[in-house]
Amino acid sequence: MKCPHCQAENRESAKFCVQCAQPLTTTIKCPKCGHINPQGSRYCEECASLLVEQTIQSEPSKPTTTEPTSFVDDRYQVIRKLGEGGKKKVYLVHDTRLDRDVAFALIKTENLDEDGRKRITREAQAIGKLGDNPNIVSIFEMGEEKGQPYIVQPYMPSDIEKLIEKAPDHKLPLDQVINLAKDVCLGLEFAHSKGIIHRDIKPGNVLVSDEGKARITDFGLVMVSNVSRLTHEGLMVGTPNYMSPEQAYSGEVTSKSDLYSLGATLYEMVTGRPPFVGDDYVAVVTQHIN
Repeated sequence: MKCPHCQAENRESAKFCVQCAQPLTTTIKCPKCGHINPQGSRYCEECASLLVEQTIQSEPSKPTTTEPTSFVDDRYQVIRKLGEGGKKKVYLVHDTRLDRDVAFALIKTENLDEDGRKRITREAQAIGKLGDNPNIVSIFEMGEEKGQPYIVQPYMPSDIEKLIEKAPDHKLPLDQVINLAKDVCLGLEFAHSKGIIHRDIKPGNVLVSDEGKARITDFGLVMVSNVSRLTHEGLMVGTPNYMSPEQAYSGEVTSKSDLYSLGATLYEMVTGRPPFVGDDYVAVVTQHIN
């Protein structure tokens, strides 16, 4: 689904844009209590149930772009496209050299300046610094494909966001929540011990294996405590529903910010909704601050 505001690609089930946090859908009536909610609401104001919504047609459909069939001189054979966001496209591919299936993330280069490329390199270096930790998704390889940076990582079939979407009433069983939370805490504890702050902990950035083990991924906003920040001063980074107040203020971010975001993630896992919701980015961030 393409966002009508910033044109970023989103999952079909997404209610808010992953890039600009603007609503993607229109709500008419709560299916549980019948309460009429304002346009863009994700949860019912009366009973807090997830609303059944109808997608806004932002623009006429365009012909489907032909997807690549392989990467890196045919070493990585594309099995299928896993998803696309504002920053990258991710494919499930088969590594013919090592005979294994992996995730191939092709970074989008549109509007990517030199600082953006440095940030990608920093992400890879940060994860490399963490080594092979069982609670953090490692990087197998990093390079460029026809001028576009790419990262190769282990393939994991699900994430906490998908688990929430599929769960009854979008609430996970408490024992599952506890087990996933332990894994994330162990990953964060290790990352923080190395001076690495993630800054974007959220359900979609915690992958889950078939065995139910959680691993943190997407260190794209990562900050290394002993390296100068590459983000511009005053720039708000993170995802609105899980953003710590200090991130919203664009102030000094410490490891405590990751714990706040984990708390917001845990809240959604057990209640079926984030702690704060609103019709736009500002409305959500204001609630975190106040």
